Amino acid sequence: MESFLLDICGKSYLETSSKGPDFNKCIQQTLFRWVPCVVLWILTPSWIHMVKRKRLTYTKFSWLTFTKMAILFLLIINEATRIILFIVGELDENKVNFISPSILIVSYLVVLLIILIELRHGLRSSMLLFSYWGFMILLSTFEFRTKIYLDQKFTSWESILFFENYGLIFLMFFFTLFSESNVDKEVLKNRKLYPEHKSSLLSRLTFWWLNPLILNGYKKELTHDDMWDIDASEKSCYLTDKLEVEWNKAAREYMEAKTRQCDDEASSGSDSDSDSDSDSFLLKRKIKKPSLLWCLIKIFNGKFIAGSFLKLIQDGLTMVGPTILNLIIKFVENKDSDVQLGYFYMGLLFFSSVLQTILLQHYFHQMFIVGARVRSSLMGLIYRKSLRLSFQSRRLATVGEMTNLMQVNTQSFVDLTAYINTLWSGPLQIAICIFLLWQYLGPACLAGVGVMVISIPLNGFISNRAKEYQTKKLKEQDSRIKMTNEVLSGIKVLKLYGWELSFRNLIDKIREKELDTLYKNGIYFVFIRFSFEITTFVVALASFIVYVVTGNNLNASTAFVSLTLFNTMRFPLILLPNVITMLIQANVSMTRIRTFLLRDELGTNQIKHDNVAGEAVKFDNVDLGWSKTEKTLHKLNFEVKKGELVAVVGSVGSGKSSLISGLLGEMHKFKGYINVNGSTAYVSQQAWIQNTTLRNNILFGNDYDQDLYEKILSSCALVSDLEILPAGDQTEIGEKGINLSGGQKQRISLARSVYAKASVYAFDDPLSAVDANVGKHIFDSVIGPKGLLKQKTRIFATNSLSFLSECDKIIMLDNGSIKEIGTYMELIEKKSAFSKFMGEHVLKQKVNQDEENLSTEAKNNQKFGRKIQDDVNVGEKIIVKEKVETGQVKPKVLLEYFKSCTIFLSMVFIFLLIFSNIFQAGSSLWLSDWSDKADDPQYENSTWNDKYVRLGVYGSIGLVQNILMMVSEFIFVKMVIRSSRFLHSSMLYSILRSNMQFFESTPIGRIINRFSKDIEAVENMIPISYRSLVRCIFQVIFTVIMISFVTPFFLMPLIPISIVYYFVQRFYVAAMRQLKRLNSVSKSPIFSHFGETLTGVSTIRAYSSERRFIKQMEKKIDDNLSFFYPDTISNRWLAVRLELIGTLVTFFSCLFVVLSRDTLSAGNAGLSISFSLNVSQFLNLLVLMSANFESNLTSIERIKEYCETPQEAAWIKEDSRPPLEWPAQGQINFDQFSVKYREELDFVLKDINCVIAPGEKIGIVGRTGAGKSSLTLALFRILESIYGKIKIDNIDIKKIGLHDLRKKLTIIPQDPVLFSGSLRMNLDPFEEYSDDQIWMALDDAHLKSFVQELDKKLDFECSEGGENLSVGQRQLICLARALLRKTKILVLDEATASIDHNTDDLIQATIRSQFKDCTVLTIAHRLNTIMDSTRIMVLDKGRIVEFDSPEKLLFNKDSLFFSMAYSVGLAEIEDHSQKRL
Repeated sequence: MESFLLDICGKSYLETSSKGPDFNKCIQQTLFRWVPCVVLWILTPSWIHMVKRKRLTYTKFSWLTFTKMAILFLLIINEATRIILFIVGELDENKVNFISPSILIVSYLVVLLIILIELRHGLRSSMLLFSYWGFMILLSTFEFRTKIYLDQKFTSWESILFFENYGLIFLMFFFTLFSESNVDKEVLKNRKLYPEHKSSLLSRLTFWWLNPLILNGYKKELTHDDMWDIDASEKSCYLTDKLEVEWNKAAREYMEAKTRQCDDEASSGSDSDSDSDSDSFLLKRKIKKPSLLWCLIKIFNGKFIAGSFLKLIQDGLTMVGPTILNLIIKFVENKDSDVQLGYFYMGLLFFSSVLQTILLQHYFHQMFIVGARVRSSLMGLIYRKSLRLSFQSRRLATVGEMTNLMQVNTQSFVDLTAYINTLWSGPLQIAICIFLLWQYLGPACLAGVGVMVISIPLNGFISNRAKEYQTKKLKEQDSRIKMTNEVLSGIKVLKLYGWELSFRNLIDKIREKELDTLYKNGIYFVFIRFSFEITTFVVALASFIVYVVTGNNLNASTAFVSLTLFNTMRFPLILLPNVITMLIQANVSMTRIRTFLLRDELGTNQIKHDNVAGEAVKFDNVDLGWSKTEKTLHKLNFEVKKGELVAVVGSVGSGKSSLISGLLGEMHKFKGYINVNGSTAYVSQQAWIQNTTLRNNILFGNDYDQDLYEKILSSCALVSDLEILPAGDQTEIGEKGINLSGGQKQRISLARSVYAKASVYAFDDPLSAVDANVGKHIFDSVIGPKGLLKQKTRIFATNSLSFLSECDKIIMLDNGSIKEIGTYMELIEKKSAFSKFMGEHVLKQKVNQDEENLSTEAKNNQKFGRKIQDDVNVGEKIIVKEKVETGQVKPKVLLEYFKSCTIFLSMVFIFLLIFSNIFQAGSSLWLSDWSDKADDPQYENSTWNDKYVRLGVYGSIGLVQNILMMVSEFIFVKMVIRSSRFLHSSMLYSILRSNMQFFESTPIGRIINRFSKDIEAVENMIPISYRSLVRCIFQVIFTVIMISFVTPFFLMPLIPISIVYYFVQRFYVAAMRQLKRLNSVSKSPIFSHFGETLTGVSTIRAYSSERRFIKQMEKKIDDNLSFFYPDTISNRWLAVRLELIGTLVTFFSCLFVVLSRDTLSAGNAGLSISFSLNVSQFLNLLVLMSANFESNLTSIERIKEYCETPQEAAWIKEDSRPPLEWPAQGQINFDQFSVKYREELDFVLKDINCVIAPGEKIGIVGRTGAGKSSLTLALFRILESIYGKIKIDNIDIKKIGLHDLRKKLTIIPQDPVLFSGSLRMNLDPFEEYSDDQIWMALDDAHLKSFVQELDKKLDFECSEGGENLSVGQRQLICLARALLRKTKILVLDEATASIDHNTDDLIQATIRSQFKDCTVLTIAHRLNTIMDSTRIMVLDKGRIVEFDSPEKLLFNKDSLFFSMAYSVGLAEIEDHSQKRL
């Protein structure tokens, strides 16, 4: 290198006589000019590529552009002049005078090219050119000082050209700070455009453009209107599309191979379908699973690499501090040094620190954007995949698991991306430190390196164990979320049965396993942290021992520079375990997401859509199954013509619902041909209702057509319901239709299908949830041959046999195959299976009915006195808006957290940290004293100055400090576990004790968010931020004490610095607190929408509405991002300002060391500056962690909010418990009883006044919404009332505990709810009954033979929601529950709606025999099931309008009950007339 410089510069240029901070002329004219140019050339191609991809608007020539080009032209002329003067001999004949100007001219031309390209693509300011001109000025400043200060004799031409060049570069740098203004004003006027795009370069560098938002947050509460729109390139749709393309490419080969394997297994009769079998097969075939990581890298590598480059430069600059510290200590030791040298070192340290700050914060800015992009794209991809999952995959990937993937697993990538570069950055910093340590300690530093190498395998082992426990913890978390989700979905049933405690114990068992794993995981991480902490200390100790033992004295320069380098190594070493933790979590998350994305999808080519004339649906030799290994439907052969109405009938479990699902492509097709000609609409057996207005539920994304809409409302018998609903069709429907009756939900679902104007309609027993006369009206007006859909093709699976005679064709199923097919009369005349199935339900041909004999419901619905709101802003909100706390986090919330951790443990933790910091400060003071006295003859014979004593004391202090730290970490793990257990348990108990109004007004997704994200924060984010906050507080306090101890004058600037620091963090925390809260709240709609989608995925697919739902999800993700970006950028805004304050602390520390060098020892100088070098890092972390801790405490707020929900009455009232044998008779007395759903609403039951005698069988009928189900809810005190009384056996039910009441009543609810778990657990969660009793109940419920055929019998695993059983089978299981409990009072709430008539008859017989001594209340839509009741209660608009025996009610042809019976053929005019005669 020296010979090269000598060749191009000459000997004179390599000489320097300066003792100051000067470089020779050759260095100044070569490296200082070439390096910025070469870097510019290297970066230009990638910069141009980036600029071309991001166009915001066109930028035109302006005065600024012209000025820059003029300066560039002058700079080129200047360098050309230098070349000419070199050629003519006016300058020295050294080659450098030709090479350097040539390089600069090329660089200026590259700058010109960059300006033109940026102008064309709308970039208003250039970071690359700012950096280039900035470095050119910085490096030229050395030559500027040399020429001014040393007054060397240069030729006049050389001086003129240099000063002209220096001035022009300075001007160029100055103009680069401004942004181009001649742009499309309309784009920039957009108030929602990100201000970063409109800001100058200096504003972008310092995040000054965020000031208005920070000030707004300080002055007022921030809302969505204060946020900006995210860029098109950051939107979820754009990012997900890119990832989906890459993932589909990568996954195609794997999926094809897996499909071949499953087909081979199916054809060979194998019944194994587990993921492990698939993996082994693919392993044999040597086909690797596709890499999701590689797909992400391919898409997001650009910004990631750019950020990594900034990190690389910043890492290099971290070594400037220790180097300058060495120079300043030597400056203090050498009292004869020029004081300017001290000021120069001080200025250089200040500048490098500022540059480090800017680079580091822009690195984090880039990385968080990458993290957000990864999260958005993964969330979008998971959502899209969830819409395509096959039934088998949905069983494997439960709702809880998928929710966890969206909430927790995607978030881990945001946390990781900002720090993943530590994996290479940390070792790089350590390597540079070791190199520098060699300069000071020589071979002794290798002892430290050896210690580090030895520690690597140990840390690797511990990390692997931690990874295993982390994976296990996530699986247990999945199980807990899944069970919690099921409990919340079936909360009404739990309350009706009084099962809350049983399921609480079930969740608590899962939770204890999770906490046990969390504790073990925490212990491993304590050892990881301790290992890294003590490794840093032992590395320093080992190096000092070898250094001293080899005969060296430890002076101030060696000690403190080495210690600073060890501290520099300490930061990546401390960060590495956290990064490894995050990497483990991200790796586990990546594996889980990949596994989910590779799950089987519905075949896209299973259903053909060929346009065959006259043909609507065709099944040709079709075998279908819910999995790829088990057939459910066999050899289906039938054809449906366009416009035909085809009924599908059969007993429970015969395959009716499966046939409908197969038609919609929801099942796996083994063989055969299915053709569906046209679009489809679907009405499921259990109606799926969205959390939106009633009108939107019906429109389902279609345009509003008022005439069609009104006609459909009338036909679906919804007109009178609109009059009841508080805001008509603009009333918001609660999640899962919780504020609607079963019949209302079914009719809305039916109306949705009619409004879709599809070609083929699939109805899965839609009339099961509506009463008889409404069912007849709907059939006549919608489904039947004279209904709205008479021109459409209708596949009608039903248990309502009275409508079969009006169908064009009937398909009868038995055990998954078609038993018979034909017209109604053909099948009746054959007198085979169908005739036997129909039995006594073969109805007589009805006489024509007059207009006056129309059902009451039909008449009501022909009147348009309805409540259709034209103003879409008018609506009755059932869902309460999520509460967002404002202002500072209240002290009681903080106290609540410490109480959950236990106050005692919290105090012990803090005291241990205090003592640990005292020992750390003591070791630094000991080292300072040692280095000062090491070479001092005065202390040569002192025992305390013996180098071995010094080493022993230093080692002992460090060891005690690390032990104290480890003990504090163990205590902290205990605190975290206690807090997590207490808060989860308290919230779960409170939620289970909440009244039903809370669940009606709160989406399940919002509650699940508390149990997943907020509990996750309690277990991870809050502990991390709290631990770091406390450590930072003590580090800052002890740093200030140490600097002030050495240089007391430091206290003077400390006061104004502290004031600025206080105001900066107060401004920031006010805004940041709100941004965190809004960010957290904006996540709930994402997960609510996701949960809603998973519930209704079959309906969404049937209507081909996947794209619309994907758009809705993307909009919700984008809304969340609009809070996420300002939230993360505000951290950068703060960090820039705080690190600048920290840099000022270092600056003043150095200043007072320079000023006091005559009285200050080198050891104390090293002590003061070494502490100050770390202060900016701790100041930044202090505010960041205090803000993070405060913002994460919002999770405690949110949990505390749900620990104080509106509660039901006490489960047990010890002072008023009923007798054990109560109720002995079963008498029920309603005394002037009225009830409302909410205080502001009308009464749903009005003045109910009746006595039901013991053992009476009461049938309860009435139109949908008349109050039938409300009556049962009041009996179980789900609805509480202060109006009137209900007495059972003369005990007022309001005066006893809820469990004492509910466990003595039995209900078979309208919606059969099962939970994931064994069949035994679903029947007997408290384990109160023997196996014999359970089998007897199953026998009475006509399920015994079915259960005996199952592989595991009573241990058969029910899937989530009982999805692996038919609805009819689920209802029979609910009946078996009732038979087990066998209380004196039984309520049947439309319990046999989903069961065929023959099974229904058997069930009714069972109920009559098993409950003959019990009081039975039966709500029924099938009137034949209650015709043998003792009395019948007819409700209308919340009142009892008729209450008498069936005979008397039928005798009165003016009775409402008679009209209902007549409409379904249970009463006839002739018979009645004869009775009248």
